[in-house]
Amino acid sequence: MNLKWFMGRMKKIFNVDVKTEDVSYEAYDFYHEELDDLLIPAQHLEKLPDPLLIETLSYVDAKGDEWIAGFVLEEGTRRILYEVCIRNGEQIAYELYVD
Repeated sequence: MNLKWFMGRMKKIFNVDVKTEDVSYEAYDFYHEELDDLLIPAQHLEKLPDPLLIETLSYVDAKGDEWIAGFVLEEGTRRILYEVCIRNGEQIAYELYVD
């Protein structure tokens, strides 16, 4: 799990302090047709493996804002291929690490 990564990104990018015990984690395999544009836009999805492994970390801050960080990992190496940040159901940041 990339808990330290998540906590570091939340602090660096959004200036939000996250406590370890307040973070939940999930991991799923998805086929492209199972995903919608909120998580990964179609133009990014076509550059990623099918099926793909998505790990998500979520956190609700003191104001009640729900933060979800999701990332697609390369099978075997666990290298991050794509990351997305969603706040209250709206994509607010992403990074694509493949061509």
